[in-house]
Amino acid sequence: MNVLVVYCHPHPESYCHALLERVLAGLAVNGHDVDLLDLYAEGFDPVLREGEWLDYIHNPARSISGVMAEHVLRIERAEGLVFVFPTWFFGLPAMLKGWLDRAWLPGVAFDIPPNGGVARSRLRRIRFLATVTTTGLPWLALQVLGFPGQRTITRGIRVGLAARCRHLWLALHAIDTTTRERRERFLVTVERRFAMVR
Repeated sequence: MNVLVVYCHPHPESYCHALLERVLAGLAVNGHDVDLLDLYAEGFDPVLREGEWLDYIHNPARSISGVMAEHVLRIERAEGLVFVFPTWFFGLPAMLKGWLDRAWLPGVAFDIPPNGGVARSRLRRIRFLATVTTTGLPWLALQVLGFPGQRTITRGIRVGLAARCRHLWLALHAIDTTTRERRERFLVTVERRFAMVR
């Protein structure tokens, strides 16, 4: 399976990077073709500027240029999509949210019918979706808040993928106060779960 792994963390020696390494090791077990998109390492600009927004509204094809054209090709090749990021302020890091704003375009992720109506997905070939994240809050606190970051992916992005898209959500909660042993166990769990992906 062609798997696009979208990684978002600024520090190459972070725990989040250790999680990325375990994701890649797990995917290697069954020989998946992995395309790693490291947003910070690339210096990705997450800002959707006025001209690009106007193109998005009036001429979506024109907004697919420069680095975004390359990112669109990577999305179009993907049969699996994996996000690895820390949960910050209850949701996706700004860099990742900006990537979605700029990459999840009409003509790429969906089509808008000319006479109105419900948008139609163009990403039905993606049959596997996974997220690996950490949170500073405990699980119960995020439940009270309604899991905003998780909803963005599992309800927003997921709805536009294959009808029977498999989904995996792995989150280590309360990372700031958890034990080293628990962090180590989570690393092992992540690699094991991705080694099971076929």
